[in-house]
Amino acid sequence: MLEVEGLVSGYGKFQVLRDLSLHVPQGQVVALLGHNGAGKSTTLKSLFGVLPRWSGSVRYKGQAHDVTDSATNARMGLRYVPQERNTFPGLPVEVNLKLGIHGVAADIALTEKRIAEVYELFPVLYERRGSLAQVLSGGERQMLAISLALMTAPELLLLDEPSLGLAPVAVQRLFDALGKMQRERGLSILLVEQNMNEALRLAHSVYVMQEGSIVFHGPATEREEIIRHLWGLHQEGKPS
Repeated sequence: MLEVEGLVSGYGKFQVLRDLSLHVPQGQVVALLGHNGAGKSTTLKSLFGVLPRWSGSVRYKGQAHDVTDSATNARMGLRYVPQERNTFPGLPVEVNLKLGIHGVAADIALTEKRIAEVYELFPVLYERRGSLAQVLSGGERQMLAISLALMTAPELLLLDEPSLGLAPVAVQRLFDALGKMQRERGLSILLVEQNMNEALRLAHSVYVMQEGSIVFHGPATEREEIIRHLWGLHQEGKPS
């Protein structure tokens, strides 16, 4: 679904990503883990075209991908849910959802169908459909942000820290919904997440980043090895 080779990127003249390569198979969840500042969010921004790629290649569904326009990416089945500014806070939930498909499809029947699918996945959004996004709880806002992306029926979803700032019960509810969505729709997901337990519960495979580079790749079941690489315990001279 997504193949990245030798990706180099950063901000201005400051390099963050260093020869990064990863693969997201079709219909799987791939978690990208690492401490703050490792380059995880930069990776998603570079893949979606928010940040320019200095070098390297990105292939999406077997084709070279260098699109930087969000609407074009959405029409191609690729959506990105950033950590912040991911909803329209001064507008009601249902208006947010309609804007999520704006510019991609103008069919009223299709829009209503997609809204109904979102409400089935996240019943709380149906209950809050007339409420402004800014008065939703943190968990509800994250559900809405993901639902905005789902309105275009994406094939690959780039999720940046969906559990950030949420209460434990909201995190579990959100990840339960993500798992259901992935299983029922066959959606591919590249997930950046600090909550390792939930990420490993959802993911098929894991990449660990340190200082802009991939230092580990393996099945999500290799929990101990993942932890060792997250804390740098695999390095020579460190305790095991």
